[in-house]
Amino acid sequence: MQDSGTTPLQSPGFLGALTTVHFVIIALLAVLVIIGIGYGMKLARERRSATRELEDAGHLERTGDVPAADPDRPAETIAPSEPARVEPPAPILIEPVAPVVEEPAAPVVQEPTAIPVEPPVAAPEPARAPFVETAAPVVPAAPAGSDLTRLKGLGPKVAAMLVEQGIPDIATLARLQPAEADDVASRLGTFAPRMAKDRWVEQARYLAAGDIAGFEAVFGKL
Repeated sequence: MQDSGTTPLQSPGFLGALTTVHFVIIALLAVLVIIGIGYGMKLARERRSATRELEDAGHLERTGDVPAADPDRPAETIAPSEPARVEPPAPILIEPVAPVVEEPAAPVVQEPTAIPVEPPVAAPEPARAPFVETAAPVVPAAPAGSDLTRLKGLGPKVAAMLVEQGIPDIATLARLQPAEADDVASRLGTFAPRMAKDRWVEQARYLAAGDIAGFEAVFGKL
């Protein structure tokens, strides 16, 4: 037998058998695909049928979405469902309540209580001291022989006060120093300013020296 140089795998019979197997596998796959598509369509029809039954029974509300077209039913125009109208709530009317105003209680007027007024008690009159007639003060007179009253503004009362202080005459008064004259004046009471005002010591010095003209020239006529 002569070798034709081909292998068994390259023989026409083997290639034909291989091609047939390929076609069988492809056919089987196509059948399986068709069966799967048909089963899927069947499930979709059953699901849509169950949905319609629930909607007809009122257990399922329709939504605003447009349902998918059924490939097994003739094409028809599906109108979108109108959205449910929501009625606004009725306004609640609240009647105003009039405020309760309490009337103030009438004030209780108390009648004034009469207060007994006691009559004023007259104050007792002070006891009057018995009238005692007092004698008029005795003004001591200048001792006899005193010539103090010759001075201008020096009367008998002041002359007596000077005699009590050891100044019996003009000569003694003329010998007083300024400090001694101030001491004598401080004991004359209300007549104290007269010692310096009428210049009694200066007058006494003119008269003690016998200078009548000088005295009258300064103090006026004797």
